[in-house]
Amino acid sequence: MKSRYSYCPILEMMRLGRPGVDCYCQHETGAAVLQLVFLINEGALVTACADDTLHLWNLRQRRPAILHSLKFNRERVTFCHLPFQSKWLYVGTERGNTHMVNIESFVLSGYVIMWNKAIELATKTHPGPVVHLSDSPKDEGKLLIGFESGTVVQWDLRCKKADFRIYYDEAIHSVSWHHEGKQFMCSHSDGSLTMWNLRNTTKPFQVTFPHGKIQRDGRKESCKPILKVEYKTSKSSEPFIVFSGGLSYDKAGRRPTLTIMHGKAITVLEMDYPIVEFMVLCDTPYNNEVQEPSAVVVLLEKDLIVVDLTQSNFPVFENPYPMDVHESPVTCTAYFADCPPDIIPILYSIGAKHKKTGYSQKEWPISGGLWTLGSNTYPEIILTG
Repeated sequence: MKSRYSYCPILEMMRLGRPGVDCYCQHETGAAVLQLVFLINEGALVTACADDTLHLWNLRQRRPAILHSLKFNRERVTFCHLPFQSKWLYVGTERGNTHMVNIESFVLSGYVIMWNKAIELATKTHPGPVVHLSDSPKDEGKLLIGFESGTVVQWDLRCKKADFRIYYDEAIHSVSWHHEGKQFMCSHSDGSLTMWNLRNTTKPFQVTFPHGKIQRDGRKESCKPILKVEYKTSKSSEPFIVFSGGLSYDKAGRRPTLTIMHGKAITVLEMDYPIVEFMVLCDTPYNNEVQEPSAVVVLLEKDLIVVDLTQSNFPVFENPYPMDVHESPVTCTAYFADCPPDIIPILYSIGAKHKKTGYSQKEWPISGGLWTLGSNTYPEIILTG
């Protein structure tokens, strides 16, 4: 079962979607979690599950609970997007249609962007599932829709028509806006990144193969798909381009990688486990402001790491607690009650003495929330193996 996560930049909190995490909310159906979307700064979360059901969770109460659920009976959900401070959740489907859900009532709107209306009527070829949805940083009334086949459409929600359509010959995996809303970047199945300018959408103004070297015969190396890209701007430096995948096929035996492009420098970070998802943490929740990226959270199949983007060597943060979210089954446990009051501080001090070198010196960036005090007045310890 896949894992997914979501981050709230204001509360500095993160949610992981995976049965088996130490503290978790679980759907009664046990369906896999495909996507999680925070209602930023509102203490709520939307989960999209493999059974094509959307759930709205209330996180403001002591025990999180589902407020509303919405089942799609005739279409498979493929992508969800909730603009900051919007009351509309956009839901893309396998059929290529885009539905709208009122986030307050959790009821479907009658307004549906049908795939055959989004593309030109003369084009009879189905564009494939919706793989991306995002609102334009320049105008929240414009919705960018990315289809798997390589088609991208900007839809005017008020006028109910397309502003422009892009037909590209490589499948799209992800899309990321520049904060000014004048251009965006796409990642493709051939290991390329394309940059598009809204002034001229007939062709990309830049095509790059970050890991595709020119061979002796003049041809480029074949590369794996770039599964996700994030394009983030900074006031004090060049933009950051972060992506997963894209290595040439002759490097197939290498470990999974995350690539960070900053100016002319390309840094490839090798991971111990396959990358499930990653997310760039930024200082602002507004997509029309300079993003100022500070870190990248990378969810691996058996770990979670955070990379510091503020230092040129991109060190990782030392995890404040074990992050093995896909841990092996516990086979033995022991419980000790009414422990000596000084034993827990001693355990902490022992752990502090063995700090590893090479980590970022900054504080762990996911710091939202507060611990609640337990009802017990005596120290207790649980050991597991």
